Amino acid sequence: MRDLIIIGAGPGGFDTAIYAKEMGLDVVLIEKHKLGGTCLNYGCIPTKALYHNAKKLKELKSLEVFGINVENFSVDYDVIRTRKETIVSNQIKNILTTIKKLKIDLIEGEATILDNNTVLVNGEEIKTKNIIIATGSSPKKLNFPGNDLDVVKKSKDILALELFPKKMVVIGAGVIGSEMASIFNQFDCEVSLVEYQDEILPPLDKEIKKRARNLYKRSGIDIYTNSSLIEVIKKDDKFYAIVESKGKQIEIETDFVLVSTGRKPNFGNLDLDKLGIDYTDLGIEVDENFATNVPNVYAIGDVTGILMLAHKATYDGYKTVAHILGKDMNINFNQVPSVVFTLPEIATVGVIEEELEGTNYQKNKFMFKTNAKAQCLNETDGFIKMLVDEKGILVGCHIIGPHASDLIHEVTSVMYTKISIEDYKNIIHAHPTISEVVGECIKGFH
Repeated sequence: MRDLIIIGAGPGGFDTAIYAKEMGLDVVLIEKHKLGGTCLNYGCIPTKALYHNAKKLKELKSLEVFGINVENFSVDYDVIRTRKETIVSNQIKNILTTIKKLKIDLIEGEATILDNNTVLVNGEEIKTKNIIIATGSSPKKLNFPGNDLDVVKKSKDILALELFPKKMVVIGAGVIGSEMASIFNQFDCEVSLVEYQDEILPPLDKEIKKRARNLYKRSGIDIYTNSSLIEVIKKDDKFYAIVESKGKQIEIETDFVLVSTGRKPNFGNLDLDKLGIDYTDLGIEVDENFATNVPNVYAIGDVTGILMLAHKATYDGYKTVAHILGKDMNINFNQVPSVVFTLPEIATVGVIEEELEGTNYQKNKFMFKTNAKAQCLNETDGFIKMLVDEKGILVGCHIIGPHASDLIHEVTSVMYTKISIEDYKNIIHAHPTISEVVGECIKGFH
């Protein structure tokens, strides 16, 4: 009998398998599609590869600020595509190397849970003491007239980079939609971003959302909030997205409609009802140790519907393995940093200001435009915003600006220790660095 079978080899699955093996467990990892899951093959990694192409293009277009004049340049889309594929391939090879080194059994096939101690894969029944479901998520489908036309795509399709559209309509201004809009905008694509709610990036802090919208518009992205896609039509050999916005219908010519309206848990080939596992349309229900209501069966990552982030899935898995081993692991899942890779970057951790309304909290902001390093980089847009509770403890931080994805981790570390804001003021930040915006923001609390 094996110690642990993990179904799904995305970040949550493979990281958990590696950790469990290092902790002495006999592990089987099962994947029906591709090692690395959505994040590595069709999401996080290829998106970031393309994001850095877009960032280089943005920098290239403003080199005259540095006294460098570039009159003509060209973009080799084949090189961009190959680079993206190489990065993904290298990451998969790295994971495979670790799996082989640790002698983790990796099985390619579709798993079926027969009971809480038995998994069927490729016609073989494998007995196990514990099962972790890490089957991830899949894009939500949006039904509308014209959704079968060739121009209607998902993020997975556009990341194949078979074409770089000149006109694109993005439906859904969440993280994925906003990232795609920001990236393709730099490739001189006419981008229209359509969001059903009253603001883009709905879950984020209100001041961050407002600033992001203004900066996206300044870069040339057309934004339609409180708007919805009615249909996609073909007329005179051209395609149009019909959008209802503020009581009017607008025709937007496009050669690519990206549907990015969120994700849903992927239960795969698992008959949760037959197994008696509690779940809803939002995901499998778990406790604080990611245990389901069925003994020895756990669920981690996107399939639970709780904060669909790759790194969150990994730490779900670590917590689960610790529980299986009878150990305590003090992970604060209320302090999970998240990043939006647009231009500029956005990063956030902890509570947003709206959650503190009605309490005696403090907030402070510091603008990047006053930071010397930001001026040297010619990246002065944005700010850092910090929130402190009535006890003087930092409980939230929201950043839009250069290197936000890096800065957020200092703040996350400090939040975890729960030191007071007065003690935080005593931490020295080197000069001249972008991280000084953190220190300056802290000094504003009294």
